[in-house]
Amino acid sequence: SQAVEIVHKEAARLGKPNPVAEEKDSADAAEEPADSLEKAMSDLNELIGLQRVKKEITTLTNFLDLQRHREAAGLPKHELSLHMVFKGNPGTGKTTVARIVGRVFKALGLLEKGHLVETDRSGLVAEYAGQTGPKVNKKIDEALDGILFIDEAYSLVTSAQEDAYGLEAIQAIVKRMEDDRNRLIVVLAGYPEPIDALLQSNPGLTSRFNTQMHFDDYAATDLGRIFELMCQANHYKLRSSTRVRILRGFSHLFESRDEHFGNGRLVRNTFENAIRRLANRVADIAPVTRELLTVFTDEDINMDISPSVWTELEASMTRFCVTCQKCDKTAKANIDHLGKRLGCPRCKQPLETKWGEPLREN
Repeated sequence: SQAVEIVHKEAARLGKPNPVAEEKDSADAAEEPADSLEKAMSDLNELIGLQRVKKEITTLTNFLDLQRHREAAGLPKHELSLHMVFKGNPGTGKTTVARIVGRVFKALGLLEKGHLVETDRSGLVAEYAGQTGPKVNKKIDEALDGILFIDEAYSLVTSAQEDAYGLEAIQAIVKRMEDDRNRLIVVLAGYPEPIDALLQSNPGLTSRFNTQMHFDDYAATDLGRIFELMCQANHYKLRSSTRVRILRGFSHLFESRDEHFGNGRLVRNTFENAIRRLANRVADIAPVTRELLTVFTDEDINMDISPSVWTELEASMTRFCVTCQKCDKTAKANIDHLGKRLGCPRCKQPLETKWGEPLREN
């Protein structure tokens, strides 16, 4: 699971939408009250990062809204397959976005419920002959009038020649997509290349999934913002120098990432490790003050980076690029500027410098 429960609980307590693209139980989502198209889109735009996905979903939503108005005016509308493919590494918020898409489609009148049913190979493929079809149909019945989200969908077929049960599952899914085309939307999710191989394994899949969205990895700034949300939810604070260390570490891991890059999971692990290191640091200190209990220091931040690399990062990343939310212009901030409010050098409006993209100076 990609859940960071502390963020969800804090968001619920404050009555605010969760700005981190993470996951929560489908049962909880099904109990949420109906909301408007504007609210669903607002929650989408509140998510950290995912700019490309937000743009694509906004375009799709505008298209579907236009078709709705054309139909109401007695004009012909263009039919579009709404089944989707979400490509991206783990921890990039694919399930969260799928849940919001369900809300959007419900608000547009395309789905009666708009709920999300999440599954994977184990929830669709049986162990014995003759059991896979019924298992697929049972899961799809749960998802009717909503979205069936198949995580790591490429695992449905391990080998086109050998995996007869996996192929049976795909055939059953394709049939139900046709039989229930007005009541079901299927989202296939997983790593880009294996997903492409899955689509090519069955002509029926390729023709039905013409909406494909790529979920980019979170850059250092976005990872830093997610880290701070976790701090706020648990009443921890960050010094300017600690923000610098976090950005340097996340930037290095982002630059050297592979398909197993953790994204939100990396942040969660870093945050939990920081709490453990803080606990060890203050264990023998008396008296224990509120500041000791709530303020992370540089030594609390540790990632899977060698000491020599940390030294190089400290020498090469001494300034950061921040973007003004008012004029959308960028400015350079020094180490001691992070976490402070400055004036934008262009529009002169207050400039938040909590996080920025590290700049390599040499």
